[in-house]
Amino acid sequence: MLRPLLRVLRRARIMVFLSFIAAIAILASYMFAGFIDEAATSAKFIELGFDHIFVPSARPHIDRRQLMSRILRYQGIPFGFFPATTAYDIDHPEAYSFWLGEERWTPPKSPLLSATALASFRTHMNVINDIVRLEHASTLVLGDQIDIAADIKQQMRTVVKSLPATWDILYLGHCSNQTLRPTTSHSQIFVATNPKCAFAYALSRAGARRLKRVLDNMWPAPSKTFEQVLSDMVVPLFLEAYVVDPPLVAHVDKISDSVYSPTYYTLANSTLDKLGLLSRKDMR
Repeated sequence: MLRPLLRVLRRARIMVFLSFIAAIAILASYMFAGFIDEAATSAKFIELGFDHIFVPSARPHIDRRQLMSRILRYQGIPFGFFPATTAYDIDHPEAYSFWLGEERWTPPKSPLLSATALASFRTHMNVINDIVRLEHASTLVLGDQIDIAADIKQQMRTVVKSLPATWDILYLGHCSNQTLRPTTSHSQIFVATNPKCAFAYALSRAGARRLKRVLDNMWPAPSKTFEQVLSDMVVPLFLEAYVVDPPLVAHVDKISDSVYSPTYYTLANSTLDKLGLLSRKDMR
């Protein structure tokens, strides 16, 4: 009489344990749904010449993640969505839950920057922390509101090979009217003199480590935006920076359902155009 009861209790404990594991799995899938490493889901993807590609994106921006997935899958480019910090996270640090592997950070205290700017700063810090932690030799960071050149893979194969061994940062897209100083290594690689915007930049291992040290010293009270910090580090040559021109990546704005328009620059060979998502007035 006792043995059947013990068996029932044992089975009940097993069921409770399995239910607990299932609940954790469901919670994890909820927390990280959409932040999928596309390189792990398809062996057909072709590299751009970097160890990894991160696309920071906040959970509420489902439409942006759908856009980026469509663009990069069309191109066959491997990437991974990265959980972005939001203005709400900055304003409500007591409610913030650190994701697995995230470096613990102190809530910011900066009267000079908005919560949105601080969230962007923290997001880029988290990305760079991961680049350093994972020891990637080179990493591309893409925004989640961009268009890319339809032939970017073909162009980047020669661009990456032509970079000096000492490079720290490479801008694949920009939004400044900087004076471009040519290099002798490649007709599309120029020395960056006054880079602006950080929607498409690549970091070498040395560049990521150098940048991490500076950003760590600034947090939790940065006085400038992440993009301003990058520009300040390039001008005195603390970072050896280069820019691809004409740009291979352009920032875009959503003007209606499934229609996008370039913010600063229209690509001559647009992936959005190929997908029928570029506004007609911006088609070339």
